[in-house]
Amino acid sequence: MRTRLTASLATIAVTSATLLGGAATASAQTAPPRLPSFIPQHLIPAHLVPQVDGLVSQVRAALPPEAWAAVGSSEMAYQDISALAVGGGLREGIVREIDAYRVAHKRGALAPNPDLDREAQAWADRLAARDEVVHNTALIGRGYGENIVAAGTHCGAVCLVDLWKNSPGHNENLLDPGYRSAGMGIAYSRGGKVFVVHNFAY
Repeated sequence: MRTRLTASLATIAVTSATLLGGAATASAQTAPPRLPSFIPQHLIPAHLVPQVDGLVSQVRAALPPEAWAAVGSSEMAYQDISALAVGGGLREGIVREIDAYRVAHKRGALAPNPDLDREAQAWADRLAARDEVVHNTALIGRGYGENIVAAGTHCGAVCLVDLWKNSPGHNENLLDPGYRSAGMGIAYSRGGKVFVVHNFAY
């Protein structure tokens, strides 16, 4: 299974590079990103490495850390990567972290809210496309709460929720006893940065 997943990720990277064609963007980095060792780097033109790196970051963020660690690793014993992936990716991890945090503070877990999911996703997509962090004032004006975070994809669910916990206003939203449901959107900038929007409803 590890071999199939490695091959699939490599195929995604090469196919994406082909589809992106010559649409390279300027990068502020002084050195080009280093792709994982299982990606056939000799097949990817240098000017497309940042885009491929961004796509690989998205795949990485969608997998649990232990599944990613097993991809292409010769040090780890063989394990079923698909079984690890079933445990959920970044979204599920954030939901688990927030619900556990609320329960530990005698607040109830938040019910899923599909309408807020759609609104949060649309806002996350907008933020990632513009590479900016601004609140959805129209949503807040309608009485909803909103937490936003942007970070490198090395920051997983625990890291992202910790950023909110350590910010008084964001933490207040996390622990507001009146909130009953929530929606979330996750999007990635072209450079691979993750943007998470978490909306709360009474």
